[in-house]
Amino acid sequence: MSIFPKRTIQGETVTIHWNFNTSNLNDFHVLPWVRIGIKNPLGKVTMLFEGHVLGLPDEPKELKTEEPKLKYLNKSVPLLLLADYLSGKHKKEKLVEILENIQSGRHYYFTYKVPKNAPLGKYHLISEIHINGELRLSKTAADDFFFVEKMSSKKIEKFNDHHQVLIFNHSPEKTPVKIVGCIPTLEGKMQTTVNVFEMGGYEEKKVPLTTSLSFLLYNEERQVIPLQESFTNLLLRNQQISSLNKSGGDIYLFKKENTEAYHLNESQRILWQKANGLLKTESLTKNERMLLEEMVAEDLIHYLSL
Repeated sequence: MSIFPKRTIQGETVTIHWNFNTSNLNDFHVLPWVRIGIKNPLGKVTMLFEGHVLGLPDEPKELKTEEPKLKYLNKSVPLLLLADYLSGKHKKEKLVEILENIQSGRHYYFTYKVPKNAPLGKYHLISEIHINGELRLSKTAADDFFFVEKMSSKKIEKFNDHHQVLIFNHSPEKTPVKIVGCIPTLEGKMQTTVNVFEMGGYEEKKVPLTTSLSFLLYNEERQVIPLQESFTNLLLRNQQISSLNKSGGDIYLFKKENTEAYHLNESQRILWQKANGLLKTESLTKNERMLLEEMVAEDLIHYLSL
């Protein structure tokens, strides 16, 4: 079985892929009782599927004709299965087996909505096939799990002329994290420093802040937490607007629903270029704040919070 993603957060959805392989059915059918479910870290079980699944044999070899004919309804490639293969160290033979079973197998997909108040930690997948009194478990049972994670930053304190932040892993399980320090350049570009490490269960860790902009990334980098305070009322250019830069330095802005263009004067051009999503409102001059209100009213610049 395959689970995607393997790391998630409260309130998100996990997708589970189950392959019912009927290629070994020659002259008999099967009708097993199948149970697919999730067991959370506290032992509570949520069933996603309980029912009989009918498997029918292929036609006898002696009835097969020389002319090739279709044997299966065409099935889309289960990308979850390939993603699971690529996420770990597997032999090439495993990939061959996956590709060979794509058409002969029957692919089922189940979704599990992680509750917003769900316990953090390791969730195990329940996969049972009951057939003729025999219980068959998933061949991938050792890997049939996913994690629900949560990280936070608690406070910033000064230490030896530098600032450091306390980050906390709320999960009882180990959680990989990435600290990215951002260094804006005078040319308007950005350089970064990166530190990747693993947080133990319930671990608190002090992280030095060596740049003016630092972020904590976790949950396979989908979750981003600013480590400096006051990351509200940031300014970002409307990302749905096209811009045309003229050779003389003039900038024209085009909205998709409007044929008219906005011509920016010098002061507006500077503010437009500065509004990169990390620009703080409080860093603006009085004149820039007046321009900002005009450009916000025209939907050229947006406020956002990280």
